[in-house]
Amino acid sequence: MKPILIKNLLTSKEVFWIYGHLISLPAWSLNTLSFVDVTDPERRFGTLANTTITKDYQPTPTAGGLSAYGQSLVYRINERLKEQKIEIPTIVQRFWINATFKDSSSHWPHVDSAQPEAFSILLFLTPVWKDQWLGSFFCDGEEFKFTPGGAVVFKSRKMHTGDNPSLQCPYVRLTGNIMTTRTP
Repeated sequence: MKPILIKNLLTSKEVFWIYGHLISLPAWSLNTLSFVDVTDPERRFGTLANTTITKDYQPTPTAGGLSAYGQSLVYRINERLKEQKIEIPTIVQRFWINATFKDSSSHWPHVDSAQPEAFSILLFLTPVWKDQWLGSFFCDGEEFKFTPGGAVVFKSRKMHTGDNPSLQCPYVRLTGNIMTTRTP
């Protein structure tokens, strides 16, 4: 299956609400991953601010009901995919939110899972966005412009990465990552 863009999965009001709710959560963490960037040997670490909503099929204590919200989005996506005769698994294995800041080094090509039946959903959760702020999502060689309220659905084993926002971007680029499977 090729990655699929779903426009307007979330309404404008919904995106403003979720953005405000997410940035006020106290459970953000800063993770550092070591890697070697072959194009720039001086760049050895990528940092990522994230907050976990669901992990290993269980809501986190600080998620504040967002785990159920993520589950409802999976059902909403399946309703949209019916037109294309596609259905993704509905068991949410994980749901987390990534925050990318201006000119950060927090994106690198990766896969979410090697499981053949696992699906990933990338949610665009910043309510206001302009193309000149960059921030696109790339999956399987295809670029998906950051579209507030949109989502990209793809097989979790597909190579993907995000684009950092430009220095002119006045907002934090928030994306949600939901991974679904058929069995827990």
